Amino acid sequence: MEEGVFTRKFELNSCGKSLTLCQKEVGDVSCVVWDAALVLAKFLEVRCNNMQDWLRGRSVVELGAGIGCVGLTAACFGASVTMTDLPEVMPLLQKNIDVNQSVWNSFGGKVCTQVLQWGSDLQDWKTPDVLLLADCVYYIESVEPLVKTVCCLADFSTEVFISQEERDTEKQRTVWKVFQELLQRHFEVTKVPEQDLHPDYCSSDIIVLRAVKRCLVN
Repeated sequence: MEEGVFTRKFELNSCGKSLTLCQKEVGDVSCVVWDAALVLAKFLEVRCNNMQDWLRGRSVVELGAGIGCVGLTAACFGASVTMTDLPEVMPLLQKNIDVNQSVWNSFGGKVCTQVLQWGSDLQDWKTPDVLLLADCVYYIESVEPLVKTVCCLADFSTEVFISQEERDTEKQRTVWKVFQELLQRHFEVTKVPEQDLHPDYCSSDIIVLRAVKRCLVN
């Protein structure tokens, strides 16, 4: 293992497999797996257990993939996953994809990466079946571009799942409030009930939302 990198095992009990997540000891963002990502990944596992083949063969895009925990989990349930983030995040993300290739490949999953700056032109992108976001809402200046990206990628059949740690500073509460208000202009948003989350991977300060684009009424 290279200097400054450590690993964490993430068990997918229903598969009898585990992901090896490489993380950096030093860094700001996208260096370690955040709790909201663990909660969302385990929610995917629970949902796939309850709705067999829910992700199998479906197209999934993850925004702000970081080290890749959520997207890799989706691939382990047979999804075709595109994990997106900024250029500087790609080396560690690709490392985690490569380290876990034998795991997600054994379940028929597919994984690729794509650099994506929120708010950029997405006219050449195909609409995914499922769109995933974990702890993407942090900086106020990124909220509007993020919502724009979600709107551009999703159509009326896309399921959007957003996992977010609700931080208790006034600044972070404001950022989260603004994000939800902007999102609700375009999407029907519901909170995923706690009983639908993994019992060992849920917390009162981490919320999981499901969003579906509003149908336009003439």
